[in-house]
Amino acid sequence: MDEPVRIFNGASWAYRRAVSRGENVFIPTWGLGDVVTTLVGAAVVSLLATLGFMASHIDPVNGWGLIATASFPWIVLAGWPLLTAARKGNGAQLDLGLSAKQSHIRFGVLAGLGGLGIAFVAATVTQHFTGPIDSTAGLVSNRQHGLVLFVFALCTLFIAPVAEEIAFRGLLYTALAKSGLHEIACVVISAGIFAMFHFEPQRFLILFAIGCVLGEVRRRTGTTSASIATHMINNLPAALGMLYSIVQPILPFVNG
Repeated sequence: MDEPVRIFNGASWAYRRAVSRGENVFIPTWGLGDVVTTLVGAAVVSLLATLGFMASHIDPVNGWGLIATASFPWIVLAGWPLLTAARKGNGAQLDLGLSAKQSHIRFGVLAGLGGLGIAFVAATVTQHFTGPIDSTAGLVSNRQHGLVLFVFALCTLFIAPVAEEIAFRGLLYTALAKSGLHEIACVVISAGIFAMFHFEPQRFLILFAIGCVLGEVRRRTGTTSASIATHMINNLPAALGMLYSIVQPILPFVNG
């Protein structure tokens, strides 16, 4: 009964619990190749969507074109890991750690609050060398308004954290651990790839610091659900800023 846990070093909390209960689980056959498929696939889909919209005279970085262009890569980032875990493993709940206790979620929320402080320090250091920092999401959100901005804010708060954590702390982190790497190396490597995948060189240190926090939550809890909660807290200020910009014009009338 202990053998699967020993072999599958990337076992999530749910996986270990299933083994301890005597459930019929096995070592999944997916691995780093599926990680490459996920990340390359998301990048290619994003490029094709952008080119397709431009060819159709739809602005891919404004309005509903922005929502669609942002959504397609998220579908791949979450979809391929979910599919591969179902086809070559024990399913996403066990293999990708999409199960957690309430204490895991609480830890993830607290880590998210701490992560905001760490991100602030990283941003301060970066700004010292590069000057003012602009994020891609921040720049495009400044050009949106109304319902589009509202939907984009909700995607930033909920959809992006779920999709990115399934890909980076679910599939990537676990594949690295499954290959035999030390768990700290899994945290650092997954954070580095997470930061690079955003294609924002100026914000690399910030994204890397955030990725390390997310990976440490994944390592300590053994569940990706906790790192999803952390990621949502990290994205909360940006989402609230977008929502505030929607209601700001009507506040003087509301306040009388």
